[in-house]
Amino acid sequence: MKTNLPIVAGGLAALVAAAGVAVGLLVLAGSEPEVAAPVAREASPAPVPAPALDDALATTTRTQAPIPAPVHVAAPAPDPYAPELEASGAVRVRRLVVATGVAGHEPTGAADTFARGTPRLYAFVDAVNESGEEVALRVTFEPEAGESAGHVALTVPARRARHRTWAYTRHVYASGRWHAVVRAPDGRVLARRAFDVVE
Repeated sequence: MKTNLPIVAGGLAALVAAAGVAVGLLVLAGSEPEVAAPVAREASPAPVPAPALDDALATTTRTQAPIPAPVHVAAPAPDPYAPELEASGAVRVRRLVVATGVAGHEPTGAADTFARGTPRLYAFVDAVNESGEEVALRVTFEPEAGESAGHVALTVPARRARHRTWAYTRHVYASGRWHAVVRAPDGRVLARRAFDVVE
């Protein structure tokens, strides 16, 4: 039988080539595949966690605030020496002051307390007479217990918007609370002022 060497050689070469390809594939299959470098991406923002709700805040309830107790402010005690003045009528007293003297038609040494034995105590009177007639006001110095002193008549001319006059006494004889009192001709009290006499 006749062999064709070139054909056999060609077949053999083809077989070797196929085996080489197979070996190459096996080597390739056994090695790690090449990995492409990762592409840098912008980091996405981290999610914001939702706040946990406090039960006290999450639950709405209606409560009535306590009503504060009213604050009681004590009224100041009335001044026991403040003059009591009758504000109505055609004849009235605008001012009544107890003092130890009078100068320039104004009281001097005005006070609420005087020493027993003060030589003179004055009742200074600032009066109004809107009537058409002259009136005589009567001034007394009256202790809380005992006899009054003074009993001085003060004339106020007719149609006077202001008339300053005064009466005095030397007979404030006892310690304690006294009052200077001004009365109208009919006996009505127009003004009263307290003062104390002390040892």
